[in-house]
Amino acid sequence: MNRYLSKCRKSSPSSYLHPMRLLLFLFLLLSTPQTFAQNKSLEIPTKTLSVGKLFAQIEHSTGFLLVYSDKDVDVNAKITFTQTKGNLKYFLSHLASELHLNYDITQNKYVVFRKKAVETHQQSTKGSKLTGHITDEKGEPLIGATIIQKGTQNKTITDMDGNFEIDAPKGSTLLVSYIGAKDKEIKASESMQITMTDDIEALDEVVVIGYGTVKKADLAGSIAVLDSKSYRYQPIVNATDALQGRVAGVSVTNSGAPGGTIKVRVRGASSINRSNDPLYVVDGIVRESGVAGLDPEDIQSMQVLKDASATAIYGSRGSNGVILITTKTGKANQQLITFDAKLGVSNVAKRYDTLSPYEFAVAYNEAHPNTFDSNQLSSFQNGTTGTDWQDAVFKTGITQDYKVALSNGNDKTQYYVSANYIGQTGTVIENNYNRYQFRANMTSDVSKWLSLTTDINFSHSADKSHNFTASKNNVLWAMLNYSPVTDIYDANGGYNPDRYCAITEYNPVATLKESRSQNRRDILNARVDLKFTILPNLTFTSTNGVDYNDYKYYYFNSKKISVNINNGMSNADTQRMALQTTNNLTYHGQWGLHSLTATGVFESSFSKTRFMKISGDNLLTESVGWWNSTLAKSRQDNNSYSSWSLLSYVSRLMYNYNDRYLVTGTFRADGSSKFSNQKWGYFPSLALAWQLGNENFMQHQNVIQNAKLRLSYGIVGSQAIDPYETLGLMSQTTIAFGGDSKYTGYWTGTNVPTPDLTWEKTHQFNAGLDFGILDSRIRFTFDYFVKFTKDGLLRKNMPNYDGGGSYWVNACEVTNRGLDFTIDADILRSKDFSWNSAFTGTFLKNKVTSLDNIPFIAGNTPAYGLVGAVSRVKVGYPIGSFFLYDWTGIDANGHDTYADYDNSGTLSEGDKIVTGKATPDFSFGWNNTVTWRNWTLSAFFTGAIGVQRLNLIRYTAASFNGNSKFITLRDAYYNSFGKSANPIYPSVTVTDNDYEAASTKWLENADYLRLDNLSLSYALPKKVLRFADATLSLSIQNLFTITKYKGMDPAGVSFMSSELGSTDLNDGIDMGAYPLSRTVTFGLKVNF
Repeated sequence: MNRYLSKCRKSSPSSYLHPMRLLLFLFLLLSTPQTFAQNKSLEIPTKTLSVGKLFAQIEHSTGFLLVYSDKDVDVNAKITFTQTKGNLKYFLSHLASELHLNYDITQNKYVVFRKKAVETHQQSTKGSKLTGHITDEKGEPLIGATIIQKGTQNKTITDMDGNFEIDAPKGSTLLVSYIGAKDKEIKASESMQITMTDDIEALDEVVVIGYGTVKKADLAGSIAVLDSKSYRYQPIVNATDALQGRVAGVSVTNSGAPGGTIKVRVRGASSINRSNDPLYVVDGIVRESGVAGLDPEDIQSMQVLKDASATAIYGSRGSNGVILITTKTGKANQQLITFDAKLGVSNVAKRYDTLSPYEFAVAYNEAHPNTFDSNQLSSFQNGTTGTDWQDAVFKTGITQDYKVALSNGNDKTQYYVSANYIGQTGTVIENNYNRYQFRANMTSDVSKWLSLTTDINFSHSADKSHNFTASKNNVLWAMLNYSPVTDIYDANGGYNPDRYCAITEYNPVATLKESRSQNRRDILNARVDLKFTILPNLTFTSTNGVDYNDYKYYYFNSKKISVNINNGMSNADTQRMALQTTNNLTYHGQWGLHSLTATGVFESSFSKTRFMKISGDNLLTESVGWWNSTLAKSRQDNNSYSSWSLLSYVSRLMYNYNDRYLVTGTFRADGSSKFSNQKWGYFPSLALAWQLGNENFMQHQNVIQNAKLRLSYGIVGSQAIDPYETLGLMSQTTIAFGGDSKYTGYWTGTNVPTPDLTWEKTHQFNAGLDFGILDSRIRFTFDYFVKFTKDGLLRKNMPNYDGGGSYWVNACEVTNRGLDFTIDADILRSKDFSWNSAFTGTFLKNKVTSLDNIPFIAGNTPAYGLVGAVSRVKVGYPIGSFFLYDWTGIDANGHDTYADYDNSGTLSEGDKIVTGKATPDFSFGWNNTVTWRNWTLSAFFTGAIGVQRLNLIRYTAASFNGNSKFITLRDAYYNSFGKSANPIYPSVTVTDNDYEAASTKWLENADYLRLDNLSLSYALPKKVLRFADATLSLSIQNLFTITKYKGMDPAGVSFMSSELGSTDLNDGIDMGAYPLSRTVTFGLKVNF
């Protein structure tokens, strides 16, 4: 028997996906009539009406949802009552009698109809007690499945673990049914193992949208849903890591360091000078800290809002996409205690092939004869002296992840409590991360008209880190450029400097061991949600939350690193607190074939930040590290305070006609204190959808199922400037009047008033198509999108005669257009075996279309004195394009040569070209999950095509330039002029070669295919352990990468800090990004 959650409209069966099955079990378990429910009053328009219209009236007037099978109930049948007014019990009893049904009313406001069993002479005789276990296609136990002995009233349901017992004769026929699954008939036997097959057409996923929820079938916009089960065996510290390759249109870049930065982009980058990070909303509260401090295991699902129809409701904060996160909650009468432990072992996945000490000495002697004598060469060759700097810096990393969670509740109050610890030691020495996290939430029906939800999340993290960003002080860059003939320590135990090579004199091991930095972060998030049921169809919800962050940074630099540097220290503390109150009035009405949901929201947000810092140099003693600022000969201090507020009004209408035509209109008005004269921004959107699959003409074919067309257009915005930046702030100067007097009256270039600066606006168009084939075993979603940013926030330079510097203007225009798609297929579905394959892909084209007559914007200088700006923003090209000399090869004299495009005869800026980009043309993810009985094997691939990276690590390790006096890369020696028939490097004996970092010589193809995760798990049912069920898992992260890129990681990023400017502008530069790790993780999860 198929069961559906009826929407009382033709051809609209619905049900819940697996995350809701616990709730469905609850209402089946508690299926006893409730006096209060049955006494609810009801009025129907006429005495005679169709069953469908009666159901619609019941849902409209009482708020109950009706569960039935199309086989048992004909919604077009007419039924006659003797009266038009009465209580619910009267109408249900008369209906059940007329249609020969039984019905139950649950405590969760469901009315469940079942066909009365036909009395026969085949009543069950007392047989032996038979047992069984019921799972879905993925091996998950089904809670609340119904088992009936055919032709009798003998029935039972499965428990929390999917187990059941029934007294029935062996060989008798059992009917098994479950909401959202196809019915099954089996022969009764001992220890039955039953796998239910999903009834795809019956599934109707509930999706969280801004300020509400909606059934996915009723969505007109583009929203992707990622359930936590999709990545349950993958070791994830930051939840957004799970989005990579699993959600079309979303790209995720991880810095690789323990507790490191995550960069997420939804359908490309729209801003040149400011962050392109999406907005994070956790249980209705905006989190400026993103998902930091949130345990991925506490997340139930993530919804990614991609088009304007979905994001416009967040107005000024939705231009970069919105990620809605729903956390786990307790279930009524379902106590669950979970213990989860993971242990991971990591090693660097790929290393550079560098010269051995002996090879280096031989090569160095060619360039500088007789530097190393025969005795030294022998000691290098037999390993007595010399250093493999990668061995010295890299090590095996260990990750420990432990979690305990408890959830329970009764019919009125449910709660969820969890605690988590993560400890990581990195694959680089002296690098670690620790996080402690606690979360608790409670939901309570205080009365018939009031429900209360509260939650609190606290985390404390501390990491010991070093400089892995774009800088000459990057220890990984220094490591690969330190000569292998240099020992780590000298005879006295001090650190050896490099006398032959190196871009820095600082010994990389000394830097890692003697300079210490620590980041400590405390995050507190709390929420109180009050929901008032004013009328059955009218609710008012007040949501109030706080997002508090205390970020402390400590740094100490010892003179032990080098005698040529001063020791120093620094302490900094940044405290930020954001408050939000959201008041939401929602009406849901349904009449006949029409339904309407209207939402009105008033929201107020406030944020304040306090910053304090003190630093000192030339410390008299190093005994107390970074706590000794009073012992510094020179000290500097700095502090600041800022605040901003946002006032918002939101309205949304969602109309549905006959489950065929959907219209969603949204309007939001935001007023921001960050702007002066133009405080208010207005952001509308409109979305239309046509559910082709529900049209009559689609019912006469069986090729395509559940087809839906979607169109949307809207405007979203950005207020991504700091408070007070539109004001004209004065600075002090002594230049104008001389002497020591300070005169306040000088406008610096960065503080010129811009009172008419206003919102950055992004216009978005989306056209989507959803459909399934082969009885929806293969499901497709396609979305074509265009994002056009106007009035982009841009820093514009002032001429030096007018004070110099830069200021904000609304000037630039950026376009992102592309196609993202998802193909999800149940390739095999059988009793013991299933195979699901899901492929997501994104085609993306990014282009700058206007810069307000600015010729170009140069990227950051990666390393002053060694590498200049190598990227730039220019009209007609993507953000983050490279600006390089075009390398043409090695000439007959063994020198690098470059194209002379300006015909000047010399190498000049006029010879540089815009070429290559860091944003891939196509990125994808491919996940395969195979289940056989209790075994689950999952293989997850990610990849990118049409992307380049500028490998400046290889440049410095293969060039004589600046402080880099010699090569360390093996390829630069054996593939050099005079040693190779097709050389790509000059000879080591060349002294007048023009080495250029800004050259296509170092621009490499960074296309890749990576086996991101391979996992194997085995589920031990409760009947085996008696006291609990358990899952054992083995996972390998980054098993292999296929790429032509010569660096450590084709997807690694050096520019991950906002202090270094737009990470999108400098994305493709590899200057020693934290190395990619291959991690083997063992897991144990026990449910009591």
